[in-house]
Amino acid sequence: MTQQALEQVNFELKALDIVASNREFCESWLAKDPSYLRVLRFHKRTPSADALATCASKLGYYATHLAKSTRPENHSMADKFRELQGLCLAELDHLSRAKWMTAERMGL
Repeated sequence: MTQQALEQVNFELKALDIVASNREFCESWLAKDPSYLRVLRFHKRTPSADALATCASKLGYYATHLAKSTRPENHSMADKFRELQGLCLAELDHLSRAKWMTAERMGL
């Protein structure tokens, strides 16, 4: 599920002409190796909390600055960035809960 979140963010940023390639998305928005998404898909792994947090942080940073613009089109882009940030944060929360929300760790 989490891998799909990053794939969706990547797709949306491409649709907005913010990124041109998977390589650019991995390097610039996840601060990861250019082949990060490909490796996740190949090994059927979930993204790291670091990748999700980095992406969410960058989306939030740009959303804040775009929202301050006087141009209405930037406000709609800021809204989209906030939506994508929320997706990353929800997936980060999901990963975190999977770690601590076990019978052993909850004392049950």
